[in-house]
Amino acid sequence: MLNPNFTTVKTEEGNYGKFVFEPLHQGFGQSLGHALRRTLLSALSGAAITNVKIEGADHLFTTIPGLKESVLDVVLNLKELKFDVSEGGPYKIKINVKGAKKVTAEDVEGELSPVNRDLYIAELSEEKGRLQIEAIVEVGVGYSAVSERDKKEYGFIPVDAFFSPIKKVNIKVEEARVGRKANFDKLTVEIWTDGSTSPESALKEATNLLSNHFSYILSGRDVPAPKSSEGEGQAEKEAIDKKLYEIIIDELNLPSRVINALLREKIETVADLIKAGRPKLMDMKGVGKKSIQLIEEELKKMGIELV
Repeated sequence: MLNPNFTTVKTEEGNYGKFVFEPLHQGFGQSLGHALRRTLLSALSGAAITNVKIEGADHLFTTIPGLKESVLDVVLNLKELKFDVSEGGPYKIKINVKGAKKVTAEDVEGELSPVNRDLYIAELSEEKGRLQIEAIVEVGVGYSAVSERDKKEYGFIPVDAFFSPIKKVNIKVEEARVGRKANFDKLTVEIWTDGSTSPESALKEATNLLSNHFSYILSGRDVPAPKSSEGEGQAEKEAIDKKLYEIIIDELNLPSRVINALLREKIETVADLIKAGRPKLMDMKGVGKKSIQLIEEELKKMGIELV
């Protein structure tokens, strides 16, 4: 039986780490190296900004008086903020700056503090200038596109998020000699992180993930679950219905005037629409018969009837 019996030599300098494993049994250099690399790059949890609210900006292409950068540039800079947290959340952070000055991560306040405190975010060029930002930081794995999210925060601009704390991973497999035998492997793994975690911690997390998955195989816990009963099917249907009802009206294909009229009456989700009903909608200012017809058509697409 081939049991592990190798040494690990590690070298760390800031966000860079180099780990050398030898001697490994022949073939295990490639097996371990590729598994670790893929896990490091795609499966580690991290924190990233998912929603942003900037005072005076309704969308990413707005310009703010006294601010050198466009809102889009500011959001792109905010996405570079890194946080030393891998669970919990969501967390809220904010920036509130007045006067002519350069805005950096040092100006971030709230429930989390960025690890890259010197990150440049924007510059106010006028003494009367003001920059007010609120952002939501969430913990996740991999890449999160706005189009794939079910829940959206009202009043915030959703942004794509990349959660992985790993910037780059290199692996190298060479021959290693033990006595007269040269048919062993030497594996070198190089890791660059974004500063929110150390290379050693990242490597340990990756090895634990792989170990947990391998030990799960034929452990008895991987036995297929019995087919869903009628009660479970009903519970699943109710969960889907709940998601539909939580959709905000901004996501419906309705004219802006109709959406604004509904928001004025505190109707923000599909659930609020159903609760209001047709009679109340007909009495609302700015919501006519044509508007109600459009609302009904959108609800029918989701299998919901307005009464």
